[in-house]
Amino acid sequence: MKKDNTPDIRLNIYNNSVSFSVSDGWEAEFLGADFPQLVDDNLLVHTPLCDAVATLSFKCRKGDSITEKDCKINIKGMHGAQGRKPNMIPEPAQWYATGGSLNKINSYSCDDELRDAADDFALQLSKATGKKIKYSDNGDVHFYIDSDLDYLGEEGYEITCDSKAIKVACSTALGAVWAGKTICQLMMQGGFPCGIMRDYPRYSVRGFMLDVGRRPVSMSTLEKIVDHMAWYKMNDFQIHLGDNYIWLEDYAENGDESTFEAYSAFRLESSLKNDKGETPTSKDYSYSKAEFNRFMKESLKKGVRITPEIDMPAHALAFTKVFPEYAVMGKVSPLMKKRPLTDHINVAEPEAIEFVKRIFDEYILGDDPVFPKGTTVHIGADEFLTDYGAYRRFINEIIPYIKKTNPVRLWGSLTWIKDEPETPIVKDAVNGVQMNLWSNTWADGREMYDLGYHLINTIDHRLYMVPNGTKIRAPYMDFINKRIAFKQFEPNKVRLKDKGKYVNLPAGNKQLIGSCYAIWQDNIDKRAKGINEQDLFDRFEDSAALMAEKNWGSCTDKHSSKQIDKLSAVVGYPLQKSVNAVKPLENIELKGGNSFINTGLDKLTTGARLMLTITFDEVKPGQILMEADAPYGTYDIRITENGKLGFTAEGYDYEFDYTPAVNKKLNIIMDTKPLRTVLKTGLVTRKKAKGSFSHNGTVRCSNIKNSSFSIPYQRIGSKTNSVKAHIHSIKVL
Repeated sequence: MKKDNTPDIRLNIYNNSVSFSVSDGWEAEFLGADFPQLVDDNLLVHTPLCDAVATLSFKCRKGDSITEKDCKINIKGMHGAQGRKPNMIPEPAQWYATGGSLNKINSYSCDDELRDAADDFALQLSKATGKKIKYSDNGDVHFYIDSDLDYLGEEGYEITCDSKAIKVACSTALGAVWAGKTICQLMMQGGFPCGIMRDYPRYSVRGFMLDVGRRPVSMSTLEKIVDHMAWYKMNDFQIHLGDNYIWLEDYAENGDESTFEAYSAFRLESSLKNDKGETPTSKDYSYSKAEFNRFMKESLKKGVRITPEIDMPAHALAFTKVFPEYAVMGKVSPLMKKRPLTDHINVAEPEAIEFVKRIFDEYILGDDPVFPKGTTVHIGADEFLTDYGAYRRFINEIIPYIKKTNPVRLWGSLTWIKDEPETPIVKDAVNGVQMNLWSNTWADGREMYDLGYHLINTIDHRLYMVPNGTKIRAPYMDFINKRIAFKQFEPNKVRLKDKGKYVNLPAGNKQLIGSCYAIWQDNIDKRAKGINEQDLFDRFEDSAALMAEKNWGSCTDKHSSKQIDKLSAVVGYPLQKSVNAVKPLENIELKGGNSFINTGLDKLTTGARLMLTITFDEVKPGQILMEADAPYGTYDIRITENGKLGFTAEGYDYEFDYTPAVNKKLNIIMDTKPLRTVLKTGLVTRKKAKGSFSHNGTVRCSNIKNSSFSIPYQRIGSKTNSVKAHIHSIKVL
């Protein structure tokens, strides 16, 4: 795009409408406002409660010169200057305080079409405050539809509170869902301040991405993440359903086919079968079609869209090892000369493209498809490292194909993947298509904007985590550096290929639809790090409040990530505040085999201390002291193959350097903390757990130091292979 000096644009408000004039020789086209709830697409002003500032974006032309410009405009509110807003995450867009507060809620009511949202509010309020409220005809909190608020958007709402009641007005049920979260957060702090609130998001995609392909993640953890996202009005959960071990060169010593031994997984039930009856569905853990469909529908009721990702045509070893006839064979990565490309589907062949279509058809076709109608389907499409022309032709074919039934999203790769001469991307593979901007070298932010994609800023330089237990806050490390992200990241601030520079794209352009932070699970197989599901959740939760503020877009009272963290400790989702309430047990006789007592509990939260006084009658490998049901693998405290005390959890085996004595009264303490589980015996002896990871019957990685664990307190003993021992006492602190 050829650029010239920026024109002067003068703005004026008259009769609730914005007019503009441009310096001589220039023409200007209004692109939109950052908040159309203040200035809409017709340049009409919706008077805010208090004084506000909107940013208007224009595309300007002068001859052959084209440029863009953002202009701020001050809008007078009904009640003067904006005061400090209530303490909540994310911060509301508009607020006017009248004084006082409503401190008690006993009942709720609603219009019929808002009953599900109102019931969800009542449930969440009971979790947040411990008080159950009842439905009545004229409740203390009343939810109702007001079509006059259509200008606030489908997620917007207005709350009016006095000392006696709260009135919630919205134009859709989704607005009522978000209003309910607002009320809960404020009631957690003692009461809802009297006044008027108008609230709405700046961005329509407020997302988080989790890689469940390289490591299993249970459905219960996915549901927990959805609840937490909804609490902060995050609305897009992108689930990366299939992937494989990156370093395929570690398995290439016996040729391409030996790379199929590397860890790979596709987590959805699939009916595709090869001649041997094998499917691409992972054997260690997967979601059934019915289970995933239910999860998607239930999440949507909570305000969270599930965006399923089936990554094609690279990162597809789970498919190519079952259908090797579609794999890229005999080629290596141009970036790593010893790395075979066997996880690539050979889309240069028409049969391979038809195979990819069949993969997606299984989930998007039919009267009641697995991915509910309207679901945005993510096709992956990143890091394809051979035959760039074939890749671009694949994009031109597969996106329009899936668009017949579903909106489409993909990872940005079109800056890197260019053939000569360059195969153009057809309009139908661009128009209305969403793109994750994740790497400036793979997808220059400005170039993708100019192509016309709807952009979701997922830039690795700020928003990528690859958990490893080091606690380092940096790109591709254990946590997001929230201090830097707060100061330097904005969804409309994209990174360029040229020296990694950042530029702001027009604040009001509708191609900028939000941002998404990500957890990738590269550290698996021969490079496993012992990260468990609670560790993953902790890293998701650590940045959720910050990203909620960045995407909702009205954070003016909080001036650092520390201030956000401080408030999230007060108004965070109530489930994170659960505690262990375990009664001591005494005189338990375990007789081996099927011998146990059921406690009525499950796994205890990480941080629990187990204090055990026990006399073993015998010590044999495989005998189990405690266990809990697990969605995959085993979860127990046991005697290891070496006759030592250890535990198993989420596909990992851990061992302490401690062999329990037989016929001797032992005092054993097990301390569980994030990333570390320690055994104490006697007065001073402390042993740290060390782990190993096995796959397909072989140990792939050993001497793993990270050892997060939750005490499996469901059964003392085992259904199948209990220890033979007398437990004198068990205490949990």
